Amino acid sequence: FRTESDRIADSSVELIFADPPYDRDSLSFYADIARIGSRILKPGGSLIAYCGQYLLPDILPIMQAHLRFWWLNACFHSSEHTKARMDSYGIIVNWKPLVWFVKDDRGDRQTFVSDVVSGAPEKSHHEWQQRESDAAYYIEKLTSDHGLVVDFFAGGGTTCVAAQRLGRPWIAFEINPVTAQRADERIRAL
Repeated sequence: FRTESDRIADSSVELIFADPPYDRDSLSFYADIARIGSRILKPGGSLIAYCGQYLLPDILPIMQAHLRFWWLNACFHSSEHTKARMDSYGIIVNWKPLVWFVKDDRGDRQTFVSDVVSGAPEKSHHEWQQRESDAAYYIEKLTSDHGLVVDFFAGGGTTCVAAQRLGRPWIAFEINPVTAQRADERIRAL
């Protein structure tokens, strides 16, 4: 995505929905998606990214260098087997943050958005897969009928499938060719 996103037109995207890796070595991904987002998002467009709680103090300032922080949302884990154990912290994780940034200002404040999403786990297409319902919720709430959606970490293609089901155009990036092929097959199966 760092090189190929240059092909996305400036101010053409209504929503970036991303799930970068949650380790400290991947902090540069958050900076880069915010930097690229500041160019490709329409004024009022949103960037929502999953992240780990322990990374929030690092993620927020590096993303705020490029976009305006809007809200901290939560993805609630409704199933016991999806809860992670952070042994080094002594924590059982019941939720995961979704950081929400906007370009300039949020465009549509008349559409209310819940700051909590929840549902059954989905891991049938990728080991780190997020729920299609999460992506669909934010796509439906934060894009117009033909608003472009971008996912910089396509994985199993969940954001693409959600966008396609809602009739939204989308662009996605996946560095792993095997994973990209599986996502492509999933999308084509629609």
